[in-house]
Amino acid sequence: MVRVQITFSGNVQGVGFRWNVLQISKNYQVTGYVRNLTNGKVEILAEGAQQEVFNMLRNVESKLKDFWFSKAEEERTGEPHYDTFFIQDS
Repeated sequence: MVRVQITFSGNVQGVGFRWNVLQISKNYQVTGYVRNLTNGKVEILAEGAQQEVFNMLRNVESKLKDFWFSKAEEERTGEPHYDTFFIQDS
């Protein structure tokens, strides 16, 4: 099991980015959240089997490529902390 935190920079707030991430996540067996950060970025924390998590994140990157221009990614191992994938209030 892995936990990946990824932060997207760009035109990612106020454009449906979080909603689109949530919709994409429904196609994968992942848990975690997506949320807006006060600095204008969007953070995703995705947990689950490594293949599922990375496939979901690559799908997000591809489908939403017109909205972000850079990302920071950190991977950790460990058991999941969440039961579902959801939009977390800031």
